[in-house]
Amino acid sequence: MIEQLTARPQDFNLFQAISLLERAAPEAVPVGRSQGPREREAVRLHAFVTLAFEASDVREVGTDASTGEPFELTTPALSLGGSGGPLPMPFTEMLLERRQQRDHATGDFLDIFNHRFLAFLYRSRRKHHVALNPQSPSSSTLASTLDAASALGLRAGVRAPDGSALWLRHAGLLGGAPRGMIALLALLRDRLGVQVHGTQFRGRWLALEPDASARLDMRTPLGGGAVLGKRVWDQGAGIRLTFSNLSQQRLRALLPRGADHALAKWLVRRFIPQDLKVEMELSLAPTELRSSVLGAANPMRLGWTSWVAGPTFRGALPPVHHTLTSDGGDAPGA
Repeated sequence: MIEQLTARPQDFNLFQAISLLERAAPEAVPVGRSQGPREREAVRLHAFVTLAFEASDVREVGTDASTGEPFELTTPALSLGGSGGPLPMPFTEMLLERRQQRDHATGDFLDIFNHRFLAFLYRSRRKHHVALNPQSPSSSTLASTLDAASALGLRAGVRAPDGSALWLRHAGLLGGAPRGMIALLALLRDRLGVQVHGTQFRGRWLALEPDASARLDMRTPLGGGAVLGKRVWDQGAGIRLTFSNLSQQRLRALLPRGADHALAKWLVRRFIPQDLKVEMELSLAPTELRSSVLGAANPMRLGWTSWVAGPTFRGALPPVHHTLTSDGGDAPGA
């Protein structure tokens, strides 16, 4: 990669190039961390002064800088001189004239400040970008911040039944409050790799607790805190998740005791903190319809992975319904 960077530096981003060079010299001091002239950083940064518009922010990359660093990089970005620099235009023209006469003393002096400016810019960029961090993404400062802000549970050791953790890129989906259906669908689609749609406000009857029953001497007016009956209707008590165009393998995996069922249930319950009734509807893709064959190698579950039909059946199979319960088991859907 370093050979490719030195041969074609224009193909690389400035921060990407500095990061690659920094990792290629692990024995050197990281860029922007030196405490004095005796400490040599991994990359020496030079400014390329020009009045033209540069097509890339990396002009040149070399090895063995004259100041002792393992690598040196020349860039037109954040230069004191040039068309975008703070120095007056006559001073820039003087720099260009002296460079043409091979007099680099003034440019080398300005590079003392150019290097420091660019080094601090890179340090701030690396602090907030996981890709520039030399550590693994899960060990970076940004990952710790996202973990704490989004309740991913990475540091706390929260894991799914299969031992996996929530993905760091889903921090934005889990960090919002309140959490919505669109975010849940995006999470399931990305994590499970399937097509899933959602239906909200799936109401159901809720049984009233015995201590919630009114007594004649409680003076509770009807409609003002008292209702007739032993149950109430809650329109927002549940949701339905529809998984469509599934293959035979994915359908079996998403069913109870399947390879992906425990993960899907854990993701839903982790995303939805309240006790909602979650219905799952699984539908096979039309191209996956085939006759079932009896045998121990391919166990069939009537109504879930196999259906009884006549030899001339050509219609669509009914979807599979089951409910995700809050305890260990799942209930078949109606």
